[in-house]
Amino acid sequence: MFKRILVPTDGSRGVEKAINCATTIALAFDAKIYVLFVAEPPALLFEYANIAERSILDALHQEGQRIVEKTADVMRKSGVEEVETVIKTGTPAKAILDFVDEAKIDLIVMGTHGRRGLDRVLLGSVTEEVVRLSKVPVMTVRMGNTGA
Repeated sequence: MFKRILVPTDGSRGVEKAINCATTIALAFDAKIYVLFVAEPPALLFEYANIAERSILDALHQEGQRIVEKTADVMRKSGVEEVETVIKTGTPAKAILDFVDEAKIDLIVMGTHGRRGLDRVLLGSVTEEVVRLSKVPVMTVRMGNTGA
């Protein structure tokens, strides 16, 4: 049923629950997991923005690589045979949805903070946007209180 599972991650501690769920599903269906980190370009509006943006994006890509490799290692140690790491640049929800089409993903497993009211309006929600726009099932996993 599920052969290609996507786990977007930002490296936060709360995502561990989503990682565990995706690992369990992958083992049950002998599925491949894609671990995705999206480096979002900063919105800089000054004369040297190009230089600063490249530097910031390089740092984000390095951090993203560390995050996806650590996540993939946990999944492999849990018995998932096929895990691929992916780094994309862009707006997180759009990059996630574009990758779903590109890799022919069957299921997305994402963490959610479960924010409500003004917090949700002010902070926005990548997970909410993905749930609304995804063509494939999205499993949301409540991350709980992470202090954020």
